Amino acid sequence: MTSSIFGSLFSIFDSRSIGNIASHFGESRQAVSQGLESSTACLLSGLASKAGDSSRMSQLITLVSQAPTNINVSDVAGAVTDPTHASSNTLSLLDSGKRLLSLAFGGNQASILDAVGKSAGLRSSVVSTLMGMAAPLMMTALQRVVREDHMTPTTLGTLLKHESEGIKELLPAGVSNLLAAAPVPAATASPITRPVALGTIPETAAPSRSWWWLIPVLLILPVVLFWAYRALYPVLPDSPDFTRFVDRTLPGNVTLNIPQNGVEVRLLAFIQNPSKGVEPAVWFDFDRLLFNTDSATLQPESEEQLRNIATILKAYPNVHIHIGGYTDNSGDAQHNLTLSQDRADGIIARLVGLGISPDRLEATGYGEQFPVADNSTEEGRAQNRRVSMRVTQK
Repeated sequence: MTSSIFGSLFSIFDSRSIGNIASHFGESRQAVSQGLESSTACLLSGLASKAGDSSRMSQLITLVSQAPTNINVSDVAGAVTDPTHASSNTLSLLDSGKRLLSLAFGGNQASILDAVGKSAGLRSSVVSTLMGMAAPLMMTALQRVVREDHMTPTTLGTLLKHESEGIKELLPAGVSNLLAAAPVPAATASPITRPVALGTIPETAAPSRSWWWLIPVLLILPVVLFWAYRALYPVLPDSPDFTRFVDRTLPGNVTLNIPQNGVEVRLLAFIQNPSKGVEPAVWFDFDRLLFNTDSATLQPESEEQLRNIATILKAYPNVHIHIGGYTDNSGDAQHNLTLSQDRADGIIARLVGLGISPDRLEATGYGEQFPVADNSTEEGRAQNRRVSMRVTQK
């Protein structure tokens, strides 16, 4: 990804959340991950393709102004999969989301869904469902930025156009041409022709920088839904894809080359996002640490990720982290607790050896507590044997 902003969009993506939605749809985790990237990039780019049309931007502002300031993501997820049990308010919001998709894609919506599906190896119906969940949540996010920054059709178009430049590479083949040619059906435009208040910013003004948070919000919205499924669907054992790397520039002009879907990207995005405070429930799983069996001894392959984490902590000296060690439920519980503590302590020791002050670090071994997968299967036990970190100070 060429855009540093877009690079933070998937900060809360992890293998477990993607696995939940993949399991629900009966698709592979890699396909769902790619489909999410492509789908959201298409939606954002579709709206940006209307940026030069003040009438379309006015329609967008009017449409999103009808969205609630916050919504229950579980209700949206449930309504998408089972509309018979959805409330009338949620169904109304989903209907507005369909109008957003129509505004973004026009008469080419089916072709764009098909292109995303072919690119990611997903059925069009799956892509449609993913976009159906993302669209109403995107409306809520847009409603907030339009209200708080007093956005006009011009300034909103400028925002969308600017951010879309960095994600062109994620669009499936042929989608750019489809978006450029996509007409907006009259049925979509007619219900939203009310005049739009221009607020306090002149038409020629540039949007304020306070909307930079919007893009991460927009693009990670589908993932929020995945967390709603977490308690309902089993986790798949697939490993994250570490074949694609991205560069991240840190304070001090230090550049890290790290896996696009790796924990380093997610940790960085959390640290760099000023709207994210310390959250006790937000943990980031190391995904390239290897220990010897039943031992706290790290294998050499773990060194690269630990060096990356140390580099990030050096770039952000105010950040403190808590390391948590976990095991599966095999064997003696007290032995597992001791092993998990030893592994967490070992990570602390290595980070200290890499130059991080010990007063910024703490470690707890949780043993077999807090499993994230089914301990009755080998795949589940493998996922429960993990080391995680949590930011305790920013």
